Amino acid sequence: MADIEIEVVFSPEKLRAFNRNEAQMGVTLKNLGSGMYWSECEMVLSPLLSLAIDAEMTKARTRVGILKPFSSMTKQVKLYTRPNNYEDEYPITLIAYLYDQDGAIAERVEKKVIVECVAEAKPSGDAVRDVAKDIQK
Repeated sequence: MADIEIEVVFSPEKLRAFNRNEAQMGVTLKNLGSGMYWSECEMVLSPLLSLAIDAEMTKARTRVGILKPFSSMTKQVKLYTRPNNYEDEYPITLIAYLYDQDGAIAERVEKKVIVECVAEAKPSGDAVRDVAKDIQK
């Protein structure tokens, strides 16, 4: 059995609500064992996220590459939103498939991650009035 770990990094870490967003998702597969595997990663996104800029694409599979023993590989994937996204947490399911030398699936590893969508902080009314007073002086 393979010993695989999935790590995910988002850039930016949080998406903005009610805006079009473009984010980079870095998916890293780490081979902690001594075997060599061909790897792919399937991504299943919640409906307000998309893997295509101009269409709703919530499921796709990408090739990561050959994982040598005790090594890691990272695949960068773009995520997009439409302006109708709202403030919430959006789940993403990642499924890594590892194929052995015979082409059979040696291991299937699943990980769920969440990308946050937050509203932009707006200054309070007092802060706006204070700035207006400074400008008049």
